Amino acid sequence: MRLIREINSHEMLRRWAIAEVYVEYLDFINETVPRETLQLLYSNDRNLEKKGISKSLKLHHLSLVDCLPSDVSWYLAGLEITKREFNKLQTIGVEGFAKMTNASYQVADAAKELQRNPGMDLRIEGIKQALQTGSKEVQWLGITLLASGIEGPFTIVEGNGRLISLYQLLFLENNQGLQNCEMEVVLGISDEELKINVKYLD
Repeated sequence: MRLIREINSHEMLRRWAIAEVYVEYLDFINETVPRETLQLLYSNDRNLEKKGISKSLKLHHLSLVDCLPSDVSWYLAGLEITKREFNKLQTIGVEGFAKMTNASYQVADAAKELQRNPGMDLRIEGIKQALQTGSKEVQWLGITLLASGIEGPFTIVEGNGRLISLYQLLFLENNQGLQNCEMEVVLGISDEELKINVKYLD
């Protein structure tokens, strides 16, 4: 992982919100509501961006933010798209991923299980199909990781489905196009781990 520059929590949330607009309205990106929300989020006006964040992020997103360590420092960072780095990625510790990974919470294990049983998570299968066919835009902005340092391991706060799908395509199906490249992510660094507690509403 390579640090690019430090950012604040507002910028982390703005990027997350942009990604959620694409997730929520993937089939309807020309509709008025998502276009207006994206205009707010790209306005370069902090107050308007806050309005866009509140329109886009749902209660369960914000409750996850409440579970983040209080001392986290946020950065834009470059994640190498290599098997070595992707094997350091861990899913968020919730029930669905416990089942998908046999409680290892490793992205690699989730990808292998979904390769065997794609119907287990239709949302992730849909992301994979969009990546394969190019039929829908998959927004990489907003992928958010948490770690104690740049060497990892990295817990995926936001972007579990996208990174699991990418792991499948690159390392299980040997699509070579993006390997040895780098993707920009948001990285939170804290000595504390992400602890899913009663604040989180799945």
